[in-house]
This record gives sequence, structure tokens and C-alpha cells, in this order.
Amino acid sequence: MNFDALPLDPLLAQAAEACGYTSLTQVQAKVIPCALGGQDLMACAQTGTGKTAAFSFVLLQRLLNQPRRLGQLSALVLTPTRELAIQVAESIVRYSQFTELTTLAVYGGANINPQRKALAKGVDILVATPGRLFDLLGQHGLSLETVEQLIVDEADRMLDMGFVRDIERTKRLLCDTHSTMLFSATFTPEVKALATKMLNEPEWFNVASTSGGPQIEQKVYPLDGRRKAELLAELIGRNNWQQVLVFVNTKESAERLHRELKLDGIKNAVFHGDKTQGARNRALEQFKTGELRVLVATDVAARGLDITALPLVINLELPDEPQDYVHRIGRTGRAGLSGVSISFVAKQDEAALAEVEALIGKTLPREVQPGYELGAPLPARYRELDAGVQPKANQFKKGKGKKFGGQDNRRGQSRSKASQRKAGSDKARRPSSDKGFRGKR
Repeated sequence: MNFDALPLDPLLAQAAEACGYTSLTQVQAKVIPCALGGQDLMACAQTGTGKTAAFSFVLLQRLLNQPRRLGQLSALVLTPTRELAIQVAESIVRYSQFTELTTLAVYGGANINPQRKALAKGVDILVATPGRLFDLLGQHGLSLETVEQLIVDEADRMLDMGFVRDIERTKRLLCDTHSTMLFSATFTPEVKALATKMLNEPEWFNVASTSGGPQIEQKVYPLDGRRKAELLAELIGRNNWQQVLVFVNTKESAERLHRELKLDGIKNAVFHGDKTQGARNRALEQFKTGELRVLVATDVAARGLDITALPLVINLELPDEPQDYVHRIGRTGRAGLSGVSISFVAKQDEAALAEVEALIGKTLPREVQPGYELGAPLPARYRELDAGVQPKANQFKKGKGKKFGGQDNRRGQSRSKASQRKAGSDKARRPSSDKGFRGKR
């Protein structure tokens, strides 16, 4: 089925054509015809399957159909993270570019005054995170009484983050005749219970594959946990990877890996909850434009990041919750494109890997990298550090002329000099270990 077969306003059809949309994705073909009539629905749809376009064209068409005052808040989209709020709002703006409808994203981590002033001028569609929404409701006089459409995006993540009461409270503040659409990447019993409680005689669509879809090649690299950062740097240089999204579990892990890669001459940035919104936006933009080769992220980036044609996702650490694995790898293989996901797995990670494989219903292929075999003798530098011996100045050289990321590999020399400057600190550049990759998210 094609977009031109949908009963869309010509202005929306023009926007779809301008965005290059022709054929409908599976979720769009199921959701749009149903939801245009105002039916409540629950759709399980993986990221990258076109769900944002599905609910956006629905809410826009319904706003254009009904007589109403322009600038009257009529549709609300709830998202769990600020990045997702920004990207959903940007998508709706593109789809409504030939209409007079206005869209605003409101989220924490940014000055509330510009958001409040924009709301005062009038908007048709509000995309919000729960925390900032209730700031505006409680302190700045925002009313939701005219909202006739509610979309809850990433409902499973909303539950994980403890927003279920905020969602329920929000529904009570809307117009009595409002309709609701829930979208989730996974269909857990908790998500089903939420949908059953919130929706009125809904349609149910399960169009997501928890395995990440055939367009994502998933594999596992077994190795000693202490050598994860070392192998990552080697693979980036050996394969000349130019755009790699690397997931770790904690902020400390992200910062540590950032320093490891920097010593290898690999341009990278970190993306986690301790970074300001401005810093996160800059890092993401630099990554998208190719200024950075690696973006090191915690699970704050697993949802909402839409990076065009991202070729590769690496799990340096498997997530604590297996469902987050699905969201992480969903950053690649989007919109019908192919992608690769690689998970670095040490002995300590086998239980987490088993949970992931149970969730996706398949055993992931193992590929042992030469020189990194489990049980193989560790390089001398690791054995001496284990024995408490400080490395000498030239001990870590890996061979003349060897390149990592297009630059001479100075990693060992840099580490040694750092050790001499500040022995015992983080800058002593000890090889990372599983034990070291833990801390706050």
C-alpha cells in the first residue's frame, strides 16, 4: 500500500512526498487507517519501523478535519526522554510544513521560560516529557482541557522510568472525548496491563520483531573483559569504521572509554545523563556530521536517537534489562536499511547474554577475534599490572607504523607519560576491566 492511497489532506500528501515517503511500512499500513477514525489503539512497533510518521499523520489529519481555533492545544504526545521529544517534534513539523499547524517540544534540562512563552502564543500540538509537562501544569497555568488526542510513545520505557502515574494523571486532565494511542517497542505483561487500563475498546497491533528484524546482523565477540576497550580501538582502526555508536551501562564507563579512545587518536564524545542538554545536542550533531567517529552512550540514548543510516552499534557492556538490548540495536537497521550489532561478551556477561537470547528467541553467533581468544595468555602489560608493576616508558608500543583511526598508535606512550605525571589516578591509563565498568548511569 502506498501513501497516495491514504485519505490524507493534499497538504499532508505533499509533505509525505517531500519527505520521500512512497510505500507504507507495516505499522503505518495497520495504524493509520484504523486511527483516522478516532479508535483507541495499542501498537507494538520497534524503533525504525515508521511509527512516528504513523501517529503524526493521523493526528495532523484529524486536526485538519475538525473545525477549531488555530493555535488551540488539541494533541499531546508524551515521550520518556528529551531526545525523543525533540526528534518527534521535528518530525511532526516536517509532516505539517505546508499547513498552518504549530508544534512545540517541552522537556527538562532546558530553560522553561522560552517554552512557556511559546505556549502562551498558542500551539496545536505539544510534545512533552512528563516532568516538564507537570512543571508547566503546576506552575505556569497550562491547561489540557482542549486536548482531544493523546499519544504515548515508548510506553514500555515510560513504565521502566516510573511514569505510569503521570500518564494516568494526564489522561484525567484531557477532554472527556479524547482518543489515545499507545506505542511500545516491546509487548510485556506490564505494557499490556497499562493498555487495558487506559484504552477504550482498543485495536491491538503487534507488528514488531523483538529480534531486531532481518535487516540487523547480530553477533557476539567473546573475549577477556579487561580487553574490551583494546579490541574496540583495534577494530575501529583495522576496519576504518567511521560512525560507531557504543553502549555502556554507566556514566563512569562512558567517561573511561572516552579517555581510552582519545589516547588511540579516535575522535569521540560521551552521551549520558550528567551532560547538559546543550552538550548532548552538540555531541549528537558532531556524530551525525562525521566530525566524531564514535559516540559513547548510556541507555539514555537507547531511545529516541534517530541517526540516518547508522551502520554499526556495539554493546561494550550488555544492558541490565534485556529489553534495552532491543532498543539499543534499534538505532541501526532503520527505515529498511541494513545494520550490524556486535556485543562484546566476557565470562561474567554470559548470564546477561542468555537473557537477551531468551527474549529475542535466537542464539547469537559467536565470532572469536584472533588474539583475543578466551583463555589465551594475556599480553605482558596486563600481567605486570596485575602484579602491581608500573609500565616503563616504551613498554606499550605495538609496532612501528601501526595505525589506529588514521593516526600513529601512541597509546602506550601516552599512558606511560600520564602514569608518571599522576600515578594512581584515572589518568594512569590502566587497562579497563569489567570491574571498572560499573557505577551510576
